[in-house]
Amino acid sequence: MEYLDLHNTSHADAEILIENFIFKNYKKLPIEIITGNSLTMINILKKIVENNNLRMSASHLNNLGSYIINNKIN
Repeated sequence: MEYLDLHNTSHADAEILIENFIFKNYKKLPIEIITGNSLTMINILKKIVENNNLRMSASHLNNLGSYIINNKIN
């Protein structure tokens, strides 16, 4: 599974990186995006996922800083 780690990424850069990563890997879904514990970063990801009609879920119940992105159908 392809993944994007956003640690040490500014909030301003995150939006562009997430959009590009999803576009580049759309046919390879699911993908993983690691936000860390930043609520702002998680909200940026959530907005982009919703705008692209995708779904996100925590990669593990004990790790709310890593999300699996998939089609809503799956």
